[in-house]
Amino acid sequence: MVGIGTSVSHVIIISVYVPVTRPETPDLAVQLVANAVLFACVNAVGVFHLYRTEKDLRISNQKREEFSAIRSQKEIKKYQQEQLLLSVLPRYIAVELKTEVISRLSNPKSDDENKSTSNNFHSLYVRQHRDVSILYADIVGFTKLASTCTPEELVAVLNKLFGRFDDIAKRNGCLRIKILGDCYYCVSGLPDPIPTHAKNCVKMGLDMCTAISNLREATGVQINMRVGVHTGNVLCGVIGLQKWQYDVWSDDVTLANHMESGGLPGRVHITEETLQHLDGAYEVEDGDGGSRDHLLKGRKTYLVIDPKKPHRPPRRHGLPSHLTPGENRQRASLRMSQYLQSWKSVNPFEGLSNPEARRPKKSTTERPVSQDDCLVIDNSVRGSLDTLDIK
Repeated sequence: MVGIGTSVSHVIIISVYVPVTRPETPDLAVQLVANAVLFACVNAVGVFHLYRTEKDLRISNQKREEFSAIRSQKEIKKYQQEQLLLSVLPRYIAVELKTEVISRLSNPKSDDENKSTSNNFHSLYVRQHRDVSILYADIVGFTKLASTCTPEELVAVLNKLFGRFDDIAKRNGCLRIKILGDCYYCVSGLPDPIPTHAKNCVKMGLDMCTAISNLREATGVQINMRVGVHTGNVLCGVIGLQKWQYDVWSDDVTLANHMESGGLPGRVHITEETLQHLDGAYEVEDGDGGSRDHLLKGRKTYLVIDPKKPHRPPRRHGLPSHLTPGENRQRASLRMSQYLQSWKSVNPFEGLSNPEARRPKKSTTERPVSQDDCLVIDNSVRGSLDTLDIK
């Protein structure tokens, strides 16, 4: 705009000033036209340069935005990959593995050496840990539960249950190792030593039994939790050439498994080694595990008394006898699914889709309570049901 204004002003001033001061100037019109053409060309070059500059600036800004978007996507992908790796391996194993891979890439060797060592991750990450507590838990009545639910309902129920158990393990400082069908086992005291490892496992076992007890009382489905805990030494690490698997091994792990199989439903069954690490935090009674598992014969075992659970007489849960077997299966599965809606929604790999949401949110779905959802009780047992909503 300045260039065009200056050019027009020059032409106008010359066309007015020169005829007045020097009327004898020859070919004034030709000179004015030549100046006008020259100014037009110069301004055209300036406009073209401005157009090219702004176009290049827009392209640069667009590429900068695309680069920022790609970098953000790479950060999200990196976070998702790390979370996926951490869902398979503990953090300290994942960090060591990443460090080893980076070291191998930064110090290339011959092809034969790379081929011979590329799959030997299992030989690098096996560690020995002492004074570790191992917990095994099994759902009693799982076979009957599976027969009363559809496959979709059974998977949803197990997902809810094991999701709740993962939350309990996190609160009590335990590391879940593996889920084997309806068996859940974890450890406390690794990778970093924890002085309260035995208390953590016992507290977790009691919380698991309480969760199953609340589920049984609210739904009437006859399931329970049998928990066994033992304290000892373990070897832990990653095995497998192609498919990595983190696990723990030792005779103490095997003994903890037998402590679960030789326990009682709704109780936490511990060994004498675990009792010595409790430092009197819980009261116990004789477990007599050898009478239920022959591998426990000659070994002193104990049953932990839950300090928060009052001693109640066993109650029988049942449905009216006039219901058909099909209605029994439907009502049991419906009651189980409806009660689990009040628990936190546990979605596998939920954090991968939203990096900001690292904790599962409570389900906000509400539904009206129908008569099919209710359990009819007598007034004589109403006084002991202090944890239920009774109308």
